[in-house]
Amino acid sequence: MLRKIISALLLAGAVFAAVEIIRTEKRKQELRIDLSEVNHIRYNLLNVEEWSVQIKEIMEKKIHELEITPENEAKLRHSIEVILHRLIDEVELIIQDRTSGPFPELKRRIIEMTMDVDQLRDSVPSFSRDVLQELENEETLDMVRDFLFRQLDRYVESTRNAEQLQARDDLWNKYGCNSAKNCTGVIQGKIRELGGKGVFLASMLLVSVLLIFLLNLNRIRHPDDYQTVLLVLSSAILLIVGVTIPMIQLEARIDMIRFFLLGEEMRFSNNILYFQSKSILDVVGILIREGAPEVVFVGILIFTFSIIFPTLKLLSSLVIRFSWEKLKNNKLIRFFALKSGKWSMADVMVVAIFMAYIGFNGIVNDQMSGLTENTGSTEVITTNGTQLLLGFYLFLAFCISSLVLSEVLVRRTPDL
Repeated sequence: MLRKIISALLLAGAVFAAVEIIRTEKRKQELRIDLSEVNHIRYNLLNVEEWSVQIKEIMEKKIHELEITPENEAKLRHSIEVILHRLIDEVELIIQDRTSGPFPELKRRIIEMTMDVDQLRDSVPSFSRDVLQELENEETLDMVRDFLFRQLDRYVESTRNAEQLQARDDLWNKYGCNSAKNCTGVIQGKIRELGGKGVFLASMLLVSVLLIFLLNLNRIRHPDDYQTVLLVLSSAILLIVGVTIPMIQLEARIDMIRFFLLGEEMRFSNNILYFQSKSILDVVGILIREGAPEVVFVGILIFTFSIIFPTLKLLSSLVIRFSWEKLKNNKLIRFFALKSGKWSMADVMVVAIFMAYIGFNGIVNDQMSGLTENTGSTEVITTNGTQLLLGFYLFLAFCISSLVLSEVLVRRTPDL
């Protein structure tokens, strides 16, 4: 009697842990998706606004450093003289245009009386010295700096595409952030908090199920009805959680790319190239919504052999155990209860997911290593975030419990 009470309490704890795991892991999945969106490469390295902001910072620094020195005075004088000569050339072209038509000679003489172009050319060196002297005035330099700052602000504003950045801005508002860096910190903090909770709940669930099996398998040759129900329900809990929460995460990220412009560093950090985190149910839903017949067929196969078959096997096990004569001798019930183990494909799904993890991990590592570069002018650091998640391990636990349950059922019903 005590064993039954303890088993019932353990089952209640397993149910509680299962509900909380589903809630926690779904929330973590949402947070991971939001985190990948906040740091997506289209909002960072491939974002014109991000480039313009960093270029503006570099140019502002250079503008603050703007001053006339003996080292740059000759170059500045030459540049000013080139500009002045170009302006005089344009004035000559305007004069030629204005003096064409009727009475060209008269028009030219009138203009020559008011303007001597040759004299202007001869005065270019003097003009350039005057301009340099004026630029050496701190007030004039401040006016030039202010003008350049305003132009930079206009440049940055012109590069902003509010529609393209709407999704990112919505996430910033959602988490109360004003930058990708701040949002990353906030979201990662929430994920860490939920991560610890998820591991604790998963441990609680696995330990509860393990204890239920250990308490009720010491009479493996003669488990009663109550024990059989406990074992079936424990396996069902693992199945439900295993197919509901994410099993694998695929992520490719450029942690940092750095290079130099005008002697100043430009850095783009935490660029997400690709991210997916899906459960079996998520994958089935995506495949069915795709619409293509062959893709829908694959989704139906996964749903049938990894969810429907294991569920029917558990239900049929109860029918066989309770010896409901009308159903017990049904060929379909007998098939699912006693012979469907090799058809359920749950264990094959675990192997397939594990092999997919190894394959994706290798592919991502190979592709990301091709991007990694570390030279004197450019540095690129990449990261492969592919990993197996709690859903995989809980689904694996279901496969093991299902095998044990089948053995219990076969030993309990040798006449079948």
